[in-house]
Amino acid sequence: MALGSRSLQCAQNHVRGRSERGGGRPFVASTVAPRGRRSSVQCSAILGQLFKGASGAAAGAGVAAAAQPELEPEFQAWLRGQGIITQPLVLRQCGREGRGLVADRPLGRGEALLQLPDSLLLTPQRAAEESCLAPLLRQLSPAGASTSAAGAAALPLPEWSLLALYLAELRGRAAAGDRGSRWAAYVDMLPQRPGTVLDWPAKETRQLLRGSPLLRLADSIAAAAAASWEELAPLIARGRAEGLVPAHVSLSKADLDWAFGVLLSRCIRLPGRDQLQVLAPWADLLNHDVNAETGAAAAGAAGSGATGSGASGSGGCHLDWEPTARGGAGALVLRTDRAYAAGQQVYVSYGPKSSGELLLSYGFCPPPAANPHQDYKLLVGVNDSAAADPLAALKAEVLAKHGLPPSLEFPLKLEGLPAGLLNYLAFVEAAPQVPQELHDLGSLLFEEGVFPLLDGADTLAAALKSLGNRCTAALKAYPTTMEVDQALAAGAAAAVVNRSPRGPRGRASPTAATATGAAAAAAAAAAATATAGGDGLVTLGTEDVSVSVLREAAVAGIRVRERQILQRTQASAIAQLAEVKRAARSRRR
Repeated sequence: MALGSRSLQCAQNHVRGRSERGGGRPFVASTVAPRGRRSSVQCSAILGQLFKGASGAAAGAGVAAAAQPELEPEFQAWLRGQGIITQPLVLRQCGREGRGLVADRPLGRGEALLQLPDSLLLTPQRAAEESCLAPLLRQLSPAGASTSAAGAAALPLPEWSLLALYLAELRGRAAAGDRGSRWAAYVDMLPQRPGTVLDWPAKETRQLLRGSPLLRLADSIAAAAAASWEELAPLIARGRAEGLVPAHVSLSKADLDWAFGVLLSRCIRLPGRDQLQVLAPWADLLNHDVNAETGAAAAGAAGSGATGSGASGSGGCHLDWEPTARGGAGALVLRTDRAYAAGQQVYVSYGPKSSGELLLSYGFCPPPAANPHQDYKLLVGVNDSAAADPLAALKAEVLAKHGLPPSLEFPLKLEGLPAGLLNYLAFVEAAPQVPQELHDLGSLLFEEGVFPLLDGADTLAAALKSLGNRCTAALKAYPTTMEVDQALAAGAAAAVVNRSPRGPRGRASPTAATATGAAAAAAAAAAATATAGGDGLVTLGTEDVSVSVLREAAVAGIRVRERQILQRTQASAIAQLAEVKRAARSRRR
């Protein structure tokens, strides 16, 4: 029976399933931008979504740090000169994680740390005002608006582009020995290579990420950076022609690429200030913990009084702007989710990100098997080719009516299917004999969360079959086998064990032993098994993944986990499909 106005009641009697949340719009998925060239604002948004946000709770025991000489003395002297005098946190070298902030005394749960004033935040407004191109930027500002006005609408360029432009200028000044900017000590402290995917050779990036949904993320990051450069290059050229850019400041594409990488790995979004994107000296030295948003510690700190809700909507240890801090003047504050002993590293969360997202955007890779946020982002969408799907345009229209885009990424995990996936699949796969029935189907799937019969066919069964087929295709897309990837990932532990961390900003320490290739990794395999406990659960830091062979091993470990997620999802879809068919046979009897 066709699903139409006469059969709505009948359809209700043939419901085969209900979404995990019942009615409403049970969707937890990320929107994929439509094909075609993105605007600079859209590209900035792509990169802005990757920034450290108001972070969740910090869990884990932390890393005990022995007494060490003061790191970055000039930077810390600058901080003291900016009024950051009494801090219960000290900068220490924390193993493979690199530098981190360590408790200088016992800290209580919910304690307010950092207390950075607005004057110490490098905001887009401040970047526009202090840039050598400020006269041109003022001309680009909306009529009647000043660069110091609140809100992104008053800015001449996207926040991302303004910060990158000024960072690149500061880097050029520092390279020429120009110490005139008050941010010079901060820029000196930044790494020479941020370690993000923007530092990877383009050919290697495509080879490493082939078959993985991470390739889409890498492409979007690269495209956003390229669009920002295209937007800024004419402005820089005009500034040179008008004598605004000092001769010793290069403002080259290499400088901008470096700035984009710094922003990817260090920029912070502040929910307490309308998602303002800022660079926060000192606060950006806090390291990430993959377990920071899980467990009792996160829930226990939810009522600590912080203003932000966290990147995942949970309470706990996070960075955000608190208007009542510093006697009502407001400040960037870190709220601890638990007690810390003196000498333990204090963590925040950069958000519920997979190890692949952390690798591409921040330049380090926690072991995927130990990351509770590890997922496989399955792209589902309407086939925009009229030849492949004559109903494509109508489907996109119906989806838009329900507030949904024509394509979505759904995060598959080992624990189960994401809400709304089967509903979306059922709609995308539908091919009704009467096209207008798509409107009724959309209402049932997306508003009521039920799976009706369509032309006598079970829409839930169609969705499950499609999911199984998509998992099969995804598994075949990887260029390597599971066994090869497992061996590569295990070899990473070997190479890391015999590779000493480097010094600040990527300079090799005098005793550093650097892995130089696959041979070094293979030679250390036996040592790794003993040192890493044989489980391969080794976090690869920024200096580790700057080595090509270790970067390859990191991606291999991610592919292993992605395959495991796909295999479990595939098995679940097959089992559920068999149950749906058994139930249908029982009803026919």
